[in-house]
Amino acid sequence: MDAISLVRPLRPKKTWWARLRRFFNDIRSQFSNDPLERCRWRTPRANRESVSSKPKDQLGRAGEEEATFFLEENGYRIIQRNLRFDGGDIDIIARFDRTLVFFEVKTRRSDNFGKPFEAVTDKKRQRMIAQANRFLTLHRLVGIPVRFDVLDVVWPEKECPKIAHHVAAFQPNDFHR
Repeated sequence: MDAISLVRPLRPKKTWWARLRRFFNDIRSQFSNDPLERCRWRTPRANRESVSSKPKDQLGRAGEEEATFFLEENGYRIIQRNLRFDGGDIDIIARFDRTLVFFEVKTRRSDNFGKPFEAVTDKKRQRMIAQANRFLTLHRLVGIPVRFDVLDVVWPEKECPKIAHHVAAFQPNDFHR
């Protein structure tokens, strides 16, 4: 479980041509023969956006946004964000090569009380595995390699965020029922 760290300066605004390129890539993936690309366009009815205005929720949303940019810069293709079902949620679903990766993003102002990675408990991991199974069933994705990663975002006041990526943080067979 090696962690990849990155301290990234604040990102510049996207230009019109970058938005246009993303638009055409989205259109191309919508009609792709690849099931991993097409599943970006089937949004389940249970997907709800959080509208909380609490400072900790705003920090969490900002951390997820930075984590998304971090992943895109490192070659991941974002399939879906904030997938919510009755039993929980998955922060980011992305693909890397032919692997489907489910991410849990933990954002903190500091790591004085432990690393954010340590806040992902066994119960949260089991819920995440259940939600991943639900997503795979919904999109009929059978036989595709799956991985579960955790992203730590430590974002002190008035500083750039520090992101640590824990690749293959846990496996579905780590838990015995």
